[in-house]
Amino acid sequence: MTAPFAPELSQQNHHDVQFQLVYVLKGWFKNEFEGHGVHLMKEGSSWIQPPGIRHTVLGWSDDCELLEIIFPAEHNTVNDI
Repeated sequence: MTAPFAPELSQQNHHDVQFQLVYVLKGWFKNEFEGHGVHLMKEGSSWIQPPGIRHTVLGWSDDCELLEIIFPAEHNTVNDI
């Protein structure tokens, strides 16, 4: 089962950051990364998201919990569409 549709999260975007690490604490999370395709991350998965990579959130489980470490903490998110 997936969480309710959130149009603001499902648009291709990128973040003006120097570092971004994401760890799936619980459930699953699906992204499409430009040039790398679709990735389904499950509980225990982690990834370092390259600065400025364009990505689209495709879905997540109702029980999804993520831990994100982002530098700088305050940053811009740019919609690419």
